[in-house]
Amino acid sequence: MTTRSMGEVLFACSSGRSDPAERAALGSLVNAVRRDAPSVDVRDTPVDVLATDDSHPPVRVAVPLTLTEGSDVSAALAVAHRHDPQLVVAPALGPDWALAEICVQRLIEAGARKSDTIVLGVAGSDDAAAIEGYSRAARLVSAVWGGPVHIGSIGGRDTPLTDAVDIARAYGRRVVVASYVLTPGRDADMLRHCGADLVTAPLLDGGMPDPRLSALVVTRFHQALGAAAPAL
Repeated sequence: MTTRSMGEVLFACSSGRSDPAERAALGSLVNAVRRDAPSVDVRDTPVDVLATDDSHPPVRVAVPLTLTEGSDVSAALAVAHRHDPQLVVAPALGPDWALAEICVQRLIEAGARKSDTIVLGVAGSDDAAAIEGYSRAARLVSAVWGGPVHIGSIGGRDTPLTDAVDIARAYGRRVVVASYVLTPGRDADMLRHCGADLVTAPLLDGGMPDPRLSALVVTRFHQALGAAAPAL
């Protein structure tokens, strides 16, 4: 990896409301990012902690550990940037081809078949940017999977997850939910109990993080600094 100058900080930002299972999963991702970017000071940072950080290193980049723009974390980072214009805010992790590839890998691991109806299970939002992000994520997963992918939302303005499962089941096929959530926790539990025949694991499933996820965090860091991400 290209060696960067010292003094660069990557704030890996998540919701301050994360439960212990979520925090453990996010911590494993942050540790993987530290291994991938040894010259960068990588900090596991709930957004409410970021607001109280007064260390002010020379280069500070906040990378939201979220799957779409328009999240609560993105909104908090926008406020943080207004108060501190020197804080660089990176794009959200998704949508991205790497996430779509992981979703499809999870489908294959769960035993999904081409004859199944695939529903992308998302947390949902009322924010237009988030809704568009989920739609693009479904298109990317569809392209990698090689078949239609519908959206089912736990909340927000998209099709409710239970309705999406019921509609899909009306075609007489198995229904498989591809979990488009990052960590174990409430949203992953709700997906698991939605009535589908199969539900895949979240992108961080409690084991070692997929290398594509940690690479994506580092890529967002480089993108935010206006630099091409080096090969990992």
